[in-house]
Amino acid sequence: MSTKSKSALAAAAIIILGAASPSLAKDSGPPNIDIQKTCRESSSALTGLIGNDNQDSFSACMNDEQTARDQLVKDWATYPALAKAQCVQPKEFLPGYVEWQACLEMTRDVINLRKEQAVSADAGRQSPGRGAGSGARECPIMRTKEDGSIDSVINC
Repeated sequence: MSTKSKSALAAAAIIILGAASPSLAKDSGPPNIDIQKTCRESSSALTGLIGNDNQDSFSACMNDEQTARDQLVKDWATYPALAKAQCVQPKEFLPGYVEWQACLEMTRDVINLRKEQAVSADAGRQSPGRGAGSGARECPIMRTKEDGSIDSVINC
């Protein structure tokens, strides 16, 4: 394969990979999605389930999605990059701000809880009277990375 072909292939791979990943690099806020499409599909599915064509479900969906989007924009900087990468999937079937908001908040809270538990566990191991012979060890011991993900678990 010629050098020119290899370069073209590498450039194509970069473009494809860049297009496949969510546009979170700019970190200025959540990606824009078509909430009208999401709400139309959701309302249509609800109509199919209950057999009642109701404009109120579409309106409620639009209101909920817009409210969630506004809150996401406001809080975007407080969400860890790990949570954004896991939760915000604009290319999935019927993406929604309400779902993203719930996922981001839960993931952020779990990461913070793990950090707090790691600090408590470290403080407990360093305090007097909690040594190996005291029998007061709490198990399992979980160590977390800086981003809140689990680094290791020690089963006692």
